[in-house]
Amino acid sequence: MSILELLRQHGEIARTSTLIQKGGTKRDIAATVAQGSVVRVMKGWVASRQADAEQLTAVRSGGRLGCISALARWGVWAADDRSPHIAMSQHGRRLSDVRMAGSTEAVMHPRAPVDTGTRPRLDRPCCFHWSQPAGTENDLDWIVRPFDAVKQAVYCQNLEHAVACVDSALHHGVLTAEEWATIATALPTTFDECVSLIDGRADSGLESRIRVRLQKLGHRVDVQVPVPGFGKLDLLVDDRVGLELDGDRFHSTADQRRRDLAKGLISLRFGIPIIRAGYVHAIDDWDLVYEALRRMLDLTALRVA
Repeated sequence: MSILELLRQHGEIARTSTLIQKGGTKRDIAATVAQGSVVRVMKGWVASRQADAEQLTAVRSGGRLGCISALARWGVWAADDRSPHIAMSQHGRRLSDVRMAGSTEAVMHPRAPVDTGTRPRLDRPCCFHWSQPAGTENDLDWIVRPFDAVKQAVYCQNLEHAVACVDSALHHGVLTAEEWATIATALPTTFDECVSLIDGRADSGLESRIRVRLQKLGHRVDVQVPVPGFGKLDLLVDDRVGLELDGDRFHSTADQRRRDLAKGLISLRFGIPIIRAGYVHAIDDWDLVYEALRRMLDLTALRVA
């Protein structure tokens, strides 16, 4: 197997010792570097031309992508923070300039269940996590395991984002229920609320965030509620009003819009009105969304009474 093929299997960047362990040779590596298709990142590290700037920053810092940066490479909800999150070893070092040369298309983990089209996080200074876990045989050199990334995210992110990260990791099978139980059991009691709110049925990070928001306001919220004969509602609030949260990725084509309209009509046949809100509405104009939801809840409460 060529050095480029080995690098592709390992996420486009790796230690030279890893490549040699997997069947490459020092001569092969040197020849591929001489050809210009592979570059030496630093002593003991090489990368293909497809390696992205966030990967290079983590490696040159002496760490690995961690926390939400790592989760993004697994196709998991990874919050809105645009800082590179880097898990550092005791030998790591901060770099003053994170805008290193590299691809502007993020490299996904080779075993990621979904490709979310994420981009390298380089808009803000690095966030360093000085607790890089020890590597295991199955780890890639440049990124921590999902187990460790989720644990870091729970400590790092606010309640909404932490819940969304865990929900998404569970939903996509990146983290098992047993692994989450191990993490949750070891958390301090200050994280009890976070643990109680986890629900891997959530289909998107946005659903998780809004569900948490509504539950903290005292509402009963169920997720992914079946609409007989036609899909599922994102959220059912207080057992009588549906809330559909429409991200651009799955609600932009003509077919998707027709499906959304049909779901609303069929839901009304069963006495459940639906409010639809896009990502921008739900996050940037939440007061408007919540006011509309409360009004619909008031109207349906009168009907029930």
